[in-house]
Amino acid sequence: MSKTADLTKKDILHIAKLANLQIQDANIEMYRNQLAETIKYVENLDELDITNVEPTSHSTRLTNVYFDDGTKNERQFTQKEALQNAKNTKKQMFVVKRIME
Repeated sequence: MSKTADLTKKDILHIAKLANLQIQDANIEMYRNQLAETIKYVENLDELDITNVEPTSHSTRLTNVYFDDGTKNERQFTQKEALQNAKNTKKQMFVVKRIME
């Protein structure tokens, strides 16, 4: 059974809110159609026979993503760079809503 017909305007607005996106009412139907098409495409995976496929946490054979001690990590953000687009910060840290009681 396809989930695409069940998508509502409320669903699209909720997804946009979760993604911190502002969308105009005029575009909601376009996004609903695009998301429905994406879901329908992903539903094709249900047709695959995966009975002999081992579960995995990732698809590569990557074993170590850490740098050796003393090696300079060239891909590291500065704290300022990491926080520059944050919606809410306090004492140079991210502020997020509590998700657990």
